[in-house]
Amino acid sequence: RKQWYQRRVRVRNSKYTQLYLLINNIDGANLRNEKSQMLLAELAAIDHVHVIATIDHINAPLLWDADKSKLFNWLWFDCTTFEGYTDETSIETSLMVKQTGAIALSSMTHVLRSLTPNARGIFKLLATFQQDSGPEFQGITFQDFYMKCREKFLVNSDATLRTQLTEFKDHMLIKTRNVDGSEALYIPVEPKILQQFLESEF
Repeated sequence: RKQWYQRRVRVRNSKYTQLYLLINNIDGANLRNEKSQMLLAELAAIDHVHVIATIDHINAPLLWDADKSKLFNWLWFDCTTFEGYTDETSIETSLMVKQTGAIALSSMTHVLRSLTPNARGIFKLLATFQQDSGPEFQGITFQDFYMKCREKFLVNSDATLRTQLTEFKDHMLIKTRNVDGSEALYIPVEPKILQQFLESEF
């Protein structure tokens, strides 16, 4: 910290030209941690450094406590375009399918952290049930899963659950398949990856 402060003083007292740091998605998965945000905040506090950043999630400001907010000293502009993420996703396939190991785990973690606590609870319930069922698990029917969610007070109607499941499907977090003539829900990742996710996130 002392070494960083000395460097910061030298920069403040120098006659450098202005430095503009452009950050696309400052609330992205790789920057969503205390160390990264504090470093960026301290950079932003330097007189000759100016940070221009975008955020994707409506709750991104929760990343910054009072100290970081004071260092960033943001000027806020609502520049919502309401356009889809066509360019961002044009080179991607499913977040889950065709990915293995750390990549699948990172993708799943990134998406889940952007969801509401209630949505995370629903996903955790499905993930836990799937993991506890063992390798023979083929899926759980909507009605059975709805009853489990009701027991945990996660939803108050089947319409609410359907809406949440649609969001999961849009993010490729869950899939459905026909099991004994009924549509069954499941998470398309290997048991080992699912276990790692449950241990790290819950």
